[in-house]
Amino acid sequence: MGARPLRVLVADDNRDTVMMLGILLRSEGMAVRLTTRGAEVQAAVEEFRPDAVLLDIGMPDRNGLQVALDLSREYGAKCPVLIAVTGHSSDAAKRLTAKSGFRHHVDKPYDPDALLRLVASVEPSE
Repeated sequence: MGARPLRVLVADDNRDTVMMLGILLRSEGMAVRLTTRGAEVQAAVEEFRPDAVLLDIGMPDRNGLQVALDLSREYGAKCPVLIAVTGHSSDAAKRLTAKSGFRHHVDKPYDPDALLRLVASVEPSE
């Protein structure tokens, strides 16, 4: 029996970004769930149980930093790997993402191959 595909949730308020990331990740055999609303992330994590969450921090309806804090508190050590994919690239933004529970910070625009390698390095949960 083969290993199950890596599950990745993508959340970004830019519909084109979400669609492009979905195509990219699915092309590598990953199971993907997409949302354009920060307010939907927590419910999507509960239902989909992703191994990783690619999360924009600057979404207008619900800040990605708060979403990350809430997920980290709720899931603790079982929290999916949180990856900030954001246009906020300052050192201060990187410190904020780390404090909020993100394990990785990827600046936009990003190298698709580098992002794929990062996501592929995540260990699937049981």
